[in-house]
Amino acid sequence: MLRRHVTGQTRPSAQEILDRLEVWGQKLGLDAIRDLLGALGDPQRGVPTILVAGTNGKGSTSAALASLLTAAGFRCGLFTSPHLEHVEERLRIDGAAITEAELGSRLRRVLAASGSAPPTYFESLTAAAWLHFAAHRVDAAVFEVGLGGRLDATNVSEPVLSVITQVARDHARQLGWTLTSIAGEKAGVMRPGRQCLTWRSPPEVERELHRCAAVCGARLVNAAAEVTLDRQAAASSKLSLTTPNARYAFRAPLAGSHQLANLALALRAAEEFCALDERELDPEAARQGLEAVRWPGRLEWVEIEVEAASRRVLFDAAHNPAGAAALRSYLDETGVEFDLLYGALTDKQPERCLFRLAERANRIVLTAPDHRRAASPETLLPLLGNCRAVVDPDAASALDRCLGAPANPPRTLVVTGSLYLVGEVRTALRARCGVPAAARDLVTGYRG
Repeated sequence: MLRRHVTGQTRPSAQEILDRLEVWGQKLGLDAIRDLLGALGDPQRGVPTILVAGTNGKGSTSAALASLLTAAGFRCGLFTSPHLEHVEERLRIDGAAITEAELGSRLRRVLAASGSAPPTYFESLTAAAWLHFAAHRVDAAVFEVGLGGRLDATNVSEPVLSVITQVARDHARQLGWTLTSIAGEKAGVMRPGRQCLTWRSPPEVERELHRCAAVCGARLVNAAAEVTLDRQAAASSKLSLTTPNARYAFRAPLAGSHQLANLALALRAAEEFCALDERELDPEAARQGLEAVRWPGRLEWVEIEVEAASRRVLFDAAHNPAGAAALRSYLDETGVEFDLLYGALTDKQPERCLFRLAERANRIVLTAPDHRRAASPETLLPLLGNCRAVVDPDAASALDRCLGAPANPPRTLVVTGSLYLVGEVRTALRARCGVPAAARDLVTGYRG
């Protein structure tokens, strides 16, 4: 039925196609995506691909790497997930998102090539990305892995280079309950004879990554042992990174000390990709690429005017314990006084995230993202201990409640807990205050 709708006269939009595909849920495994891409002519074979796996930081690393490669003169595709507000954000070339019309065209082709069992939402977008990048003849494509690595649809390609960012506990039902099992799934992006860059990890993660690299014959490189970071002052955004190849000076484009490892990984990956093309990464191009990185919804500051008073909103998708710890560390470093708007998914361990953020907040409003796995805000109340909170199940209404609360001086509003909530509140804030710009309209990275 779905295939007939797609190939008939109705020409559904990208969103209509994806809405229909959501009923198929998630599916780990490579057989279906391999068959689908075969029916499409295997577009992934003509696209030099870099896979970026990990638990936290893989989106930021992917965005920085794509920006670096574009600044270095490569035509570079970027595929990330999930999106904040619009699905077009997931597919970019040289920082610019795919148009709604072009994504619809790619998805209709994907569905027309599918067999009797339609592909999943993620498989369809992954296939559409390779079609898009192949059609535009990109020189490189950076793919953020969706879930795990070994059985993720992005892993059907043969990457020329792999990157594994921070590994932490997440998606335990699919990936296992220990760091060792999760690291083993992430290690599935390694390839024989090819390099995989990682960063400093817990001992059990490092042992498993080294074991997997030895089994498959990949060259595992700990980039943290190769990179020296210098910051001019504790609060300064001016940085320099020294690698075995060069010294790079730039202003940090992303807030938070945890982002420095992601930027360093991206820089080393850009160097290695350039080396595959028998060239060196130019330090000035690297500066331009790094300083141009934009990654909305991750420690993203927005300035607004509410009732003739200036106020700041901080968006951060701290959706798991490691992310919540990084956000708490950033809030402690900056010493900012804040109110908290929080909503989470039930499978993201809010019991390990909420209290460490709430104990420093002045006022707390609990809400729920518009998602089938959203935790009811009433069920979050017992996690707060002695902290008081207001419950408002509607995210837009919860935002109005937060912005309408009197405070002298006005406090920062921190919106966090789920990427879905961040996207929803971002949209509501733009409707109310005119900012921030829609994520799909931002050029994510360098564009000369």
